[in-house]
Amino acid sequence: MIADARRAALPDRIAADLVIVGAGPAGITLALALEDAGFDIVLVEAGGDRFDKAGQEFLRAQSVSPPAHSPGEMYRRRQLGGASAVWGGRCIPFDPIDFEERPWMPAAHWPMGYDEVARFYPRAMALAEAGLAEFDAAAADPRDAAPALPGVGDDAVLERIERFSHPTDFGGWYRQRLARAPRIRLLTHAPVEQILTNADGHAAAGVRLLLPDGRRTTVDAPRVVIAAGGIETARLLLASDEVRAGGLGNEHDLVGRYYQCHLEGELGTIAFHPPGGHARFDYFRSHDGVYCRRYLWLSPAAQRRERLAGLVLRPAHPGIVDPAHRHPVLSAMYLAKSLIVPEYARKMTALEHDARRRHGGSNAAFHAAHLRNVLLGAPRLAGFGWDWTRRRILARRKLPSVVLAERGGVYPLDLNGEQEPHRDSRVRLGDQRDAAGMRRAIIDWRCTAADRARMIAGVRVIAAAVNRSGAATVTLDDADAERWADHPVPVGGHHIGTARMAADARNGVCDGNAELFGTRGIYIAGAAAFATSSFANPTLTLLALTLRLAEHLRERR
Repeated sequence: MIADARRAALPDRIAADLVIVGAGPAGITLALALEDAGFDIVLVEAGGDRFDKAGQEFLRAQSVSPPAHSPGEMYRRRQLGGASAVWGGRCIPFDPIDFEERPWMPAAHWPMGYDEVARFYPRAMALAEAGLAEFDAAAADPRDAAPALPGVGDDAVLERIERFSHPTDFGGWYRQRLARAPRIRLLTHAPVEQILTNADGHAAAGVRLLLPDGRRTTVDAPRVVIAAGGIETARLLLASDEVRAGGLGNEHDLVGRYYQCHLEGELGTIAFHPPGGHARFDYFRSHDGVYCRRYLWLSPAAQRRERLAGLVLRPAHPGIVDPAHRHPVLSAMYLAKSLIVPEYARKMTALEHDARRRHGGSNAAFHAAHLRNVLLGAPRLAGFGWDWTRRRILARRKLPSVVLAERGGVYPLDLNGEQEPHRDSRVRLGDQRDAAGMRRAIIDWRCTAADRARMIAGVRVIAAAVNRSGAATVTLDDADAERWADHPVPVGGHHIGTARMAADARNGVCDGNAELFGTRGIYIAGAAAFATSSFANPTLTLLALTLRLAEHLRERR
């Protein structure tokens, strides 16, 4: 059953066995994984079926620092399906090293091993519609088992792949299944005002909803799962302070702390010998029909030896913003930026000022240079346009992104790297309130000098391994490294670690089963519960951990 709380005649109290807060990928996955487990489930979603600009205002943070961090409402969606409405579909598993004790990063430890998560990856991949849990290039495409770059040393791994979902919008794709499930009640436009407990705060009691018209409804349930995303999960726990001052799970002042994002940006270049070698890093279709792509990964052995963090590099096209690239497709993409999802257009806008200044500062001259590229390259653009329309716009399984061949065979390298958990990087409550009277979040993301140094050192280790092969040359000069280190950029949509798992309450907010320390029956689902971030996009692993939580709840039934 699906009901819009604005129109439904909801009673003052609703009884359930389990209430799930947030109908994004984690919340929907948990509800569906338990639909036959005998639970009466209420799944509450603050937004509606579709994107609503006014609803996004509730996600706006009171303040965000530093400016490189995206605004609080960007990369998040207050709607059925949550951020899956705008995700790119990338699915990468965590690796065994992510769960190891790493003494050089003392806060980077999980209360479980890799195998406890990995056994759920096949089901998580099926839910994400990303094919089989095969992440080796030779297994994904047995017809082409040749190495991407022959002779590369062991410090760089080039035969691992990332797989891509359609991308699947969990709200749209699973809506009908939720509607048909006899023991799932999905309430939209049903924001949570307070997570409820018993009188001493030691056991879950449900949630109180504050509906858009000001009515309040209580969902009574002995189990509450918060699956609201890394920022909102922390905000809800901190705001639920009617019984415990400072919020739930916060006896040791850890809720919202250890906030992590992935580090990104261009860091170095790769030149292929011969130039056509780039094709090994283009998208290909696996034997099960899924788009896949290789990347350059800093090997676990190198991470241990050099005391580094996880990172990957991907060959990319030149920056879109500066028309000096003389590429018709890139200029067309820039001129069409107003049609691009705001989350991705923002990256272009951030670079625009410097690029315009290099062209004399004139807006007209800047756009004229882009238009010149488009006109002079019209035949090339037309061919690209048809291929893009066929493979991206018309297809359900969409080509994930643009990968363009460069005649000289030289490509910028896009970095995606792991950030060390840092106590002072945090999400906390501000004193400003939204239209419903709820306190807004303050986002204070911290990137340490050690984080930046690890990324630069890791790129140099990969460069040495690749350069010894003679098949390609990776270059990172000191000026570029310093420029990146001066302005590190977090991946905007990856909000990780704000209610982290740990072996005990002095090191985390929830235990290895995702149950809140100190309050029985409250659980955390999603990347908020991650102890570390890995380099990998969080969606696949948060789905796997959610399936693990579902198994635990079944066993505790």
